[in-house]
Amino acid sequence: MKTNREEILQHALRLFMTLNYERVSLQLITRTVGLTKTGIFNYYPTKLDLFVAVADKYLFSAQHPEHKFEASDGTLADFLEKYLRGVARTMELLVALGRLDEDAMPGGTVNAGYFHLFEQVLRYYPDGKRKLQTLMHAEYDLWREAVRRGVRCGELRAETDIEEAVALFRQVFVGLSYESSFGDGLDIGALERRFRTIYHLLKR
Repeated sequence: MKTNREEILQHALRLFMTLNYERVSLQLITRTVGLTKTGIFNYYPTKLDLFVAVADKYLFSAQHPEHKFEASDGTLADFLEKYLRGVARTMELLVALGRLDEDAMPGGTVNAGYFHLFEQVLRYYPDGKRKLQTLMHAEYDLWREAVRRGVRCGELRAETDIEEAVALFRQVFVGLSYESSFGDGLDIGALERRFRTIYHLLKR
């Protein structure tokens, strides 16, 4: 059986979304992937190397604003549309990759499994906390610039508190994502309605 690097990472992603890092044994990895230890170690010399590669691809790269969102035309309204589109696209990719093992995942959904991966990164990824914080700061910066542009061009009220507006948008997204992970997963329509509500409160 010929298995490439991408297939190894996809199988490993499902394992790390389903199980704690300690329980993902080398034997389980080889059995799931369908390669010998030597075959896998040609790509990833240790389990930690494999875990880091999974997190780099499916968390840090997939969630980085530069890879997740299209450039907007400068208005907050357009930014919201592009943001929602990017979230939906990323979520569809992850759900498609994780669906085969969905029943085994914490909470029984891919979304819950993905939050589980974040928790594993905090514990086992070298300097994972700092790297996650850097990722979150990059997204806050993206929101901050979008809201600031909206104020500058007169789309939003001049007295808009930029930091509070950014926190509202970002925390509604994170909160709804987390809450939804215990059910059927994030409802993009619900997220859009909440974004629109905040937008209309800020709009001139």
